[in-house]
Amino acid sequence: MERRKFIRNTGLALSGLAMSPRLIANSTTDYKLPDNWFWSHGSSRISVENWKILFDRLSRAGFNGMLSNGNHQFYTDLAPLCKEFGIQLHAWQWTVNRGGYAKEHPEWYSVSRKGDSVIDKPPYVGYYKWLCPSNEEVRKVIADDYANLTSIPGLSGVHLDYVRYCDVYLPTGLQPKYDLVQDHEMPEYDFCYCENCRSKFEGIHGYDPLDKDDPVADEAWHNFRLDQVVELVHGIVDAVHAKNSIITGAVFPTPEMSRRMVRQDWARFNLDAYQPMLYHDAYLEDTHWIARGIGEARAELGPDIPIYAGMLFGRNFDPKLLVETYKEVRDAGGNGISIFTGRSLSDEQLKAFGKI
Repeated sequence: MERRKFIRNTGLALSGLAMSPRLIANSTTDYKLPDNWFWSHGSSRISVENWKILFDRLSRAGFNGMLSNGNHQFYTDLAPLCKEFGIQLHAWQWTVNRGGYAKEHPEWYSVSRKGDSVIDKPPYVGYYKWLCPSNEEVRKVIADDYANLTSIPGLSGVHLDYVRYCDVYLPTGLQPKYDLVQDHEMPEYDFCYCENCRSKFEGIHGYDPLDKDDPVADEAWHNFRLDQVVELVHGIVDAVHAKNSIITGAVFPTPEMSRRMVRQDWARFNLDAYQPMLYHDAYLEDTHWIARGIGEARAELGPDIPIYAGMLFGRNFDPKLLVETYKEVRDAGGNGISIFTGRSLSDEQLKAFGKI
């Protein structure tokens, strides 16, 4: 789901080290990642002056990485302005949740355990149109899309979102809004059982997962679906790295939660950096949970892979609590934070954050 829209619709380096861009290396280039990131919706209706005001406010406070959706022309126009303020522009794009191919290629889309295609019965919300990650044509189209973005002058990298299956389990705080108690894998939210997935699995394991009385309990079927997303991402990573560019991604809170909730084994994605969406309110947690999530991710990924805590809050969020949370994230092994959205930060929050 579009995490911010969904929550809105339902109501809802170590501490003390000098802050410096994170140096990473992939197969093609060395690159310095931003210290801290912010998301922003791209729009040609926003004036240059308004962009300048935003960039000036955020860059002074220590945010120098921007994740924005948009088209090629938007990125081409905005990249020079970002550079003027020392901000790296990364193309934020949806990966698997794409409805644009439904008329031409309905066979590309996911099918639930009940046998319903997301085209006809999208789960939870109408824009949940999930492609099947095991489909080779889907993999090629998506990898080509990201590779093509890297040719845009001034674009620093690409950013994956919705790089998973549909939510098997919603965050705890969202389930009541949909009159759900998700204490088991419900068939209408269990994906994907399309003919391609089932035949591909049967070719490996010798049986159709639907032949099992309880496919959910079949470890081989569970791992098969984890593998499909990992293989999809590896194809995208290879295509982007071949263009000497950087690839990052927004992922679910911790590797363990991600595997269980959305079949997203992101610890195996091989991205250049990760931004787990540690939206504490959606899980009915306090802000200390954010750093605990970073600690779990760091323990699984090891010491070197950059991790930024994805945080969602508004202008009423206590500036002191923002600073405390940031310090906890750094103590837990995080490299910085990523805020949705940059425009949600108040002057008081930015002033407090800028001091550190």
